[in-house]
Amino acid sequence: MLFLGVLLCFAAEIASFVVVAAEIGFLWALAILVVVSALGPFIVRRVGVGVLAHTRERLGRGEVPTRELLDGLVILIGGALICVPGFIGDALGLLLMFGPVRQLVIWAAGHRLARRVQANRTGRRWAVNARSRLMHDDAPPPTGSLGSGGGQSRG
Repeated sequence: MLFLGVLLCFAAEIASFVVVAAEIGFLWALAILVVVSALGPFIVRRVGVGVLAHTRERLGRGEVPTRELLDGLVILIGGALICVPGFIGDALGLLLMFGPVRQLVIWAAGHRLARRVQANRTGRRWAVNARSRLMHDDAPPPTGSLGSGGGQSRG
């Protein structure tokens, strides 16, 4: 499935280049791709410095800079999209450099993750399962899971 997604993205990038090259000319389209890809690291650095300043402020106040860390992750993803040649990736990467767009992406990803992680109260314990399956105190642990050890001690 991942391979199919990568293949579709690659095909979309080629198609977008063909369309842009047909409109403005091959050399102009190639020049735009090269310039945007070359300027990508500078754009990411400028945006990243601002996020780093906010991180230092929050750390100075003794707060955990969670929002800034997520901002940094989205900036890193956007920077990778900018640095790889392609009009669609460049457009998405440049959009991720804008604060409101980053906040929207972070909110949407958090919302989607929260829907997938289901917390159920069972007695006095909380059971969290990322596969959205109910977990019960009396249910046997799944076989082959990490940390189960299979009842044997190794030594």
